[in-house]
Amino acid sequence: MTSIATTTRSSYFGLMVAFTIFSLSGVFLKSIYGMPVGSIIYYRLIFGLITLLVFMALTGKLEELLVTSKRKYIFLMGCTNTLTIYAYFTAIQHVGISIAALLLYTAPIYVTILTPILLKENITTRDIMGLLLSAIGIIIAIHPAGNFSLKADDLYMLGITLGLLSGISYALSTINYRYLRDTYSSTALLFWPTVVSLVLLSPYASLVSPETLAMNIGELILFGILMTTFGSLLYYRSARHVKAQNLSVISLVEPVAGILFGYLILHEQIFSYTLEGCACILTGVFLISTKSNLSIEEKSMPAYVREYYPSGHQQSLLHTFYRTLCKGPLKNQKR
Repeated sequence: MTSIATTTRSSYFGLMVAFTIFSLSGVFLKSIYGMPVGSIIYYRLIFGLITLLVFMALTGKLEELLVTSKRKYIFLMGCTNTLTIYAYFTAIQHVGISIAALLLYTAPIYVTILTPILLKENITTRDIMGLLLSAIGIIIAIHPAGNFSLKADDLYMLGITLGLLSGISYALSTINYRYLRDTYSSTALLFWPTVVSLVLLSPYASLVSPETLAMNIGELILFGILMTTFGSLLYYRSARHVKAQNLSVISLVEPVAGILFGYLILHEQIFSYTLEGCACILTGVFLISTKSNLSIEEKSMPAYVREYYPSGHQQSLLHTFYRTLCKGPLKNQKR
């Protein structure tokens, strides 16, 4: 029992350190000049991948890279990871770290919205409260001048859209990871999706001149080592020992730390409405993430809501996809 408790405590600490490291992404991004987002991500990943290979060679873990099954899900994880990082970094450039980080961590909201459709689960009153708070928080946090002006800048609106997209793709990456983690090690789940990302982003490699690359080489190497290798590896190894709802709560360290670092290091202005939106979003995500599966105190939505969801053999395409993603092909499930 002591060893289990110790492992759990160290996992919580590891996750807090990992999310704090991830919150520095905006600081690194702002310190790199003359490079498009795709090129920054590409070189960050390639330096991180080289470091990871050296680490695995020194620790004798290269055999863990053998891919035996579920290849398409590894590819899917690489695709969603790429979309998450690209959308998030682009959002940072257009709307700043604070708002981009908040929109990234709306991922539990999308999971809650899709759960009744995909898994035929009831929506609880706690879910509704969390969703309403989060929706209000997003509306408060994103408007550009502290009021509901419809004349928002096009780039600002693009940043908002990409921030929301990063949250959706992050939710899909999380689902995919939980399906693969019992089959592959943390290093394998970090290595192969990174390889997929590098292939997808390879056209950006040639968009940077040697002079520009040399000017930013120090920041890119440190960016890759901290984020791609150390932070991600610490996250994957620690997440194995933490429940999903607790992991969602701990992840809230990143947007809070991101806002703090943006203010202290980059001197980004923090508006009162940003803090108000932050409080609403984080409270809503906390309510959603800490709910119990079958709480007596929680009352589910009326039965007439469920009639619009698929039942029996008349399952929707989304429901079938979700079951396939989370539990493997239907033909392999136990009958």
